[in-house]
Amino acid sequence: MTPSPLEVGAALIYENGQYLITQRMPDDSFGGFWELPGGKKEPTESLEECVIRELREELAVEVEVKLFYKIITYHYSTRSVRLNIFLCGLKSGTPQKIEVADFAWANPGDLSKYNFPEADQTLIGELAVKDWEKEKTSKFRHEYLEGIRLFNQGAYFECHEMIEHLWMKAEGLDKVHYQALIQAAVAVHHLQNGNGPGAFGLFEKAKEKWDQLPGTYLGLNLSELKERFALFFGKVKASGASEMGKGYGGEVPAIPQPE
Repeated sequence: MTPSPLEVGAALIYENGQYLITQRMPDDSFGGFWELPGGKKEPTESLEECVIRELREELAVEVEVKLFYKIITYHYSTRSVRLNIFLCGLKSGTPQKIEVADFAWANPGDLSKYNFPEADQTLIGELAVKDWEKEKTSKFRHEYLEGIRLFNQGAYFECHEMIEHLWMKAEGLDKVHYQALIQAAVAVHHLQNGNGPGAFGLFEKAKEKWDQLPGTYLGLNLSELKERFALFFGKVKASGASEMGKGYGGEVPAIPQPE
């Protein structure tokens, strides 16, 4: 059985036009490399609690978790690591080198000058050109847009985790819509893992949720989306396939960018 990915919480701190980054201790894995501050999640804590604890232990600062920014899964030879990145703000304290070799406030354009692991290069490139003012004025929640991006990327379980953060705090029809997206993502995840009955059952639950909503909701044409998903799962079921890649004759529908 493939072991579950190691869950890591990381803080993305952007203050006064700069990012706070840290350097790993020489005897750590990837010793000497730079990274976002954070660390391994303990079994008894949430990812948010993990980030707050790690920043306190590593840098002696207190942070406020603002939003769930991104999930990145790294596959190494020995195991996989899932990096859960939260946008955070500094509440109190001045960074100190407690459990890190060094720290720096880096301008976005200078991030490439620091020695980040190869697996982080895409993230670093993204942060170097990120427009945080545009992020603030978006009419849709970041977690919503990121969850849809993860779904379309084929990261269905990660999509579920991202949108679940919205669902837990949402109310009314928003909560219904987020749960439908979660159930659709997990349904496809079940197909990936050979659980056809579980996939079909979860999709029916997702469809029931969407049936409670207007035809267009939170920037999506749900009437069209339901039809496309119903056609996809119908083809899989009719083919007798219990999982993706077994000749069901179709691709997982993409979720359009909300407008």
